Amino acid sequence: MRGSSNATWIIFAEEFRRHIRSGGYIFFTITIPILMIAAIWVVPLIQEAVSRDAPPSDVDLGRIGFIDNSGVLLDLEGQDGPFRYETRHEGLAALERGEIASLYVVAEDYLESGKVDQYAEFKGRFPSNWIDESVFRNLLTTGLVAGQLNPDVMVRLAEPADFENFKVEEDGTVSGLVPIAQAIGEIVVPTLFAMLLIFGVMAGVGNMVTSVSEEKENRLVELIITSASPFSIMAGKLLALGAIGLIQTAVWVVVAMFTIPAMFDEIPDLSSLAISGSLAITIVACFVTGYFMSTTIAILVGAVSSSTREASRTAPLITMVGFVPLWFMGFLINYPDGLFTRLLSYIPFTAPTGILVRIGAGGEISGGEIAAALTGVAATGLLFLWIAGRVFRAATLMQGQSFTPRNLWTALRNAD
Repeated sequence: MRGSSNATWIIFAEEFRRHIRSGGYIFFTITIPILMIAAIWVVPLIQEAVSRDAPPSDVDLGRIGFIDNSGVLLDLEGQDGPFRYETRHEGLAALERGEIASLYVVAEDYLESGKVDQYAEFKGRFPSNWIDESVFRNLLTTGLVAGQLNPDVMVRLAEPADFENFKVEEDGTVSGLVPIAQAIGEIVVPTLFAMLLIFGVMAGVGNMVTSVSEEKENRLVELIITSASPFSIMAGKLLALGAIGLIQTAVWVVVAMFTIPAMFDEIPDLSSLAISGSLAITIVACFVTGYFMSTTIAILVGAVSSSTREASRTAPLITMVGFVPLWFMGFLINYPDGLFTRLLSYIPFTAPTGILVRIGAGGEISGGEIAAALTGVAATGLLFLWIAGRVFRAATLMQGQSFTPRNLWTALRNAD
């Protein structure tokens, strides 16, 4: 037993030293935090640029010109806008000179057809002056009821309601919904960490698959296996590559926990957003269990692959499963506690990212459910580690041959 333990730690030390010094590992470990720190200043600049290009949110009648061929806007005109034009040519000339931003031509049969032509310097494929359109829509409503309703009713008709939303639970508990900006932030934060987890898993899986398959392909492992058990080899590699992977992702997570709130702090309406202690614990637990399970699967893939090239082609399939909750993000937001969403947060292969996405979508998932789901993830990782250790010797002795399901079953039955 002592010899097995010593072999495990010798393999661990060698693998750890070799990978942690590699240029690619150091580059990505440092680059991702640098990008996150830079985002603290870049994201607000992007947000400011978008806001600058967007139309103003306040009512500016000076942006609007109109031609009334129907007679419903007889009394509509003011010194500060909207501006009446007699012909379409006059209106388009004013639009070209920049005197107005939008021109509306009300059709002669407007009362029957409701037709209004809209002219503006649209950006992209779709109308982008929705504020001007909304203002003119209200002006048309005012013109239609002018002289028929008192002024207070006309004001309320233009804006019938200012809704405040409350959520009613199944037990009858009533609570107010968070503001839209805060809700968006609460979606974005867990989703960003889910993506960060996938990037970390991609790096760890790639390192593990390459390490196992290369040593098997160059027959170095045949020398190692004479003095160490397959389980000792697998355990040493898992501990080493798991340690460097968790060090890498720990650096990313710690930096992200400071930079993401700081990033939102520079954006209006999101400055109060913070990562709670329970969310931080959940993020760390998802990272540890998800990384462990993925790397044990990578060990098995590397062991049964006939070549490093074949292993490298298979490795991305391991991480693609983790993307599934992100692929269905739009659907999950609408059904945060639906059957499909719950399955994604319970199935071990998708649970680490599924839990984070479900939390971001506003799903009701208790600490007990999270613990049970992540326990299943860890148990799945241990199962794959046990399988990988038992088939590793057989896979090594079958150098260059395809590893079929029948050979796998034989290895599980007869391995020491």
